[in-house]
Amino acid sequence: MENKTRNLLAMDFGGSTGRGILGQFDGEHLQLQDIHRFSNYFVNQNGTYFWDVYRLFHEILHSVKEVGKIHGKNALSSIGIDTWGTDYGLIDKNGQLLGNVRCMRNADGKAVKEVLNTVGSSEIFKATGLQTIPGNTIFQLFERLKKEDPALLYADKMLMLPDLLGYFLTGVQKEEYTMATTSMCFNPVKKDWDYSLIEELGLPAHIFAEINYPGESKNAILPELVYETGTSKLQYINVGTHDTASAVAATPLEKNELFCSSGTWSLFGIETEEAVISEAVERENFSNEGTVDGKFRLLKNIMGMWLIQECMREWKDAGMNLSWDEVVRKAAQTAPFESFLDTELPELYNAGNMIEKIQSYCRRTGQKVPESVGEIGRCIYQSIAMRYRITKKQLSRITNKEFKALRIVGGGCQNEMLNQFAANVLNIPVYSGPVEAASIGNILIQGLAWGDLSNLADLRNVVKASFEIKSFHPQDIDIWEDAYERYCEIISKAGGKL
Repeated sequence: MENKTRNLLAMDFGGSTGRGILGQFDGEHLQLQDIHRFSNYFVNQNGTYFWDVYRLFHEILHSVKEVGKIHGKNALSSIGIDTWGTDYGLIDKNGQLLGNVRCMRNADGKAVKEVLNTVGSSEIFKATGLQTIPGNTIFQLFERLKKEDPALLYADKMLMLPDLLGYFLTGVQKEEYTMATTSMCFNPVKKDWDYSLIEELGLPAHIFAEINYPGESKNAILPELVYETGTSKLQYINVGTHDTASAVAATPLEKNELFCSSGTWSLFGIETEEAVISEAVERENFSNEGTVDGKFRLLKNIMGMWLIQECMREWKDAGMNLSWDEVVRKAAQTAPFESFLDTELPELYNAGNMIEKIQSYCRRTGQKVPESVGEIGRCIYQSIAMRYRITKKQLSRITNKEFKALRIVGGGCQNEMLNQFAANVLNIPVYSGPVEAASIGNILIQGLAWGDLSNLADLRNVVKASFEIKSFHPQDIDIWEDAYERYCEIISKAGGKL
């Protein structure tokens, strides 16, 4: 690129917030500009949770129009979309959305049992390489099949959420690779939908769309949207549409380093050339998810800021409108190691009554029951750090490797207390940043598609040249080692998995 700055828009949707971030990229350095931030939430309609997908689409168009107001019409070269994994929409033969997009938080585990009884847990892992999580797309689809949901009956195509939003922009019905790998309907060895598994469960095979890869294609937005947004040259690029894939792309990883994309979930793992399908991976409940360059991330989905999000929602209903920083500050002022939580408890996955769930666990395990905001926050944060330690140990067993550092990216990396906790209990350096990793990865994959970058290594060099990375080094190692042993004892006695 000859000293020309290209404007690239990332739409990055999380479970509680969304953002439109403009990247101005000159080929060597990237500058970010906040265009639009907004809340996201699921809606309870007669006991079923839905995402307000049309409002999310409105936020995309609003962001595009805001870029035009600030930088002028046709200043924007392209747009990419990334979201969380597993959720999807169903399209009929006329191209219309069949009902709103359901939220994975509806999952109660019943479909998991039926699917595993039908196929077998080892068989489904060997076919898909994914850990079993109640909200996986395959379980959501199977539940609707058993309920004879008419939307599934009349569906012509299934599109995962970011690809659905991309379809609203372009009219193109394709599925992006990294998002497909989160569905538990994808075979990582064949690198295609696992039609044998799909048919064995009785799911309609024709709904699974053609798969393409990040940066592989550019598509013009629909003519009616050209008029509405006032831009005639805008292209949609399929980036790493799974937010973790884009976030890890923007993580300046080096050899034998771990990554953690910290948000609603903490996605904790390593990069691998091929999917790792083994008894150890299955036993430890890890997943193989796609990277933006067609490889894999061997990772575990650890319960992350979801726990705090739910508590904050309850505190707000009780009249305490707390910020994230206030919760951290109160937690830092609270005595350490008075209570621990098994963050892998199935009941924590579902929305509602989170504080009572945490207190109930502490009560039945004979610990001090956390009551205040600080006590509950401290319990959650130190328990997340302890789970990082367990996950690192599992990865070492699986790969027969030792890891020299952890790199944390995403919104959760702003929690310096948790970063320090992680360094202490892991006894390795922790590097945090960039914060907007998913948006940065999204933007720079657009740069790859335009030919402004050659490969993933180039992309990560831009990240290192453009953004601050903070470091945290282990402290109080002996104290944390003692606390970790006590944590393991509590979890083990309660029947939890270590």
